[in-house]
Amino acid sequence: MDKINYNKLRIDVLQNLICDRMIECHENRTDMVRKLRLDDEGKYVRETTIEKYGEDKFLIGIDTLKRDQLNQMGRLVEKGHAKKSHWSYGRHYYISSVDISKEEKVL
Repeated sequence: MDKINYNKLRIDVLQNLICDRMIECHENRTDMVRKLRLDDEGKYVRETTIEKYGEDKFLIGIDTLKRDQLNQMGRLVEKGHAKKSHWSYGRHYYISSVDISKEEKVL
């Protein structure tokens, strides 16, 4: 597969690529191109997402490159505080009773 020359693309095309790949970038053209290249190389790390799930649970999405957070979630799964839900767009999703954003280190 040939490399895409992002510098030649219009800004609206870059924005669509950013949106399609679920990359968080609202900066200028240079930053969009840099993050798209990082994603092509498999080096772009997506932010961890935490959403309310039901009354007392959280849906947590962790990028596959964030090994420390994946290990932390693995320990929560072992203790029964979380369970693996699904994998999508380079993220592992868990349903947890613990909000990891409020804890510096859960375990």
